[in-house]
Amino acid sequence: MKKIIIISSLVLYLFASDDYVPLSNLSQEKKVEYNFINKKTEINAAGNNEYEKIEEKQELSKPINNEFVKEYKKDNILKDERKVYQSNFNKDFSITPKILYMNISTDIEKQSVEKTHEVVPEILFTYKNHNLKFDYLNVDLKYQNILELDTKWYRLAYLYSFYNANIGLAYNYLDINYGLLGINAKDNQKFATFEAHLKNSKDNFIVEYGGFYGKNDDIKNAYEYYLTLGYKIFSNDNLIFNAGYKNRIVENSDIKIEYKGPIVGISSKF
Repeated sequence: MKKIIIISSLVLYLFASDDYVPLSNLSQEKKVEYNFINKKTEINAAGNNEYEKIEEKQELSKPINNEFVKEYKKDNILKDERKVYQSNFNKDFSITPKILYMNISTDIEKQSVEKTHEVVPEILFTYKNHNLKFDYLNVDLKYQNILELDTKWYRLAYLYSFYNANIGLAYNYLDINYGLLGINAKDNQKFATFEAHLKNSKDNFIVEYGGFYGKNDDIKNAYEYYLTLGYKIFSNDNLIFNAGYKNRIVENSDIKIEYKGPIVGISSKF
């Protein structure tokens, strides 16, 4: 009740006041000035055909920095491309290290000299169908104080994957130091070999076989053949046990050396 009385008194006071002007009596300019109108309006001026336009009043947002947007998009697009590239690279690239233990029987001119136990490391880098393989064989033996033989054989091969085969060429560096009855000699040989390495798998079993062949002006023959059977511990290639046989021979016009024996090993793929 008190509120009604107060409001009614206020209305009467405003009507009675000389300063009060009804909204309908205000001009368009005043309405715009006092913010009663904020939309674009066209007013037909009396007595002529000209129109006066009153612009709509509105708060405009700040302009967007186009350069910033371009840089942002560029950075994010590049990041996306890098992520795709890294994903594809990781998918196509792999490293396969292999450690073989070999019980080597060394024969010279078909005469068995000595048996040694050697570790033969291998590592294979693969990108799509391209492979780079490195292996190393070291045999150091002494036979009844009559013969000493120290062989270091380094090999670096490029192989191309074709179906179930890796085929290519390898660079070989062979360093042989030997002594017979106190007479020492040394020989270094560099030569190329043709490589063929094949693989077949079924379920968790893998069969690998192949070898190489090469020669140069001093070496009459240098070749190897091998056969291994592997078993995958897991469903992928993360861990494989291998067992098999390997035979490697090098000969020239004076001497023939043969390294042969059973092998066991382990390999993985990253």
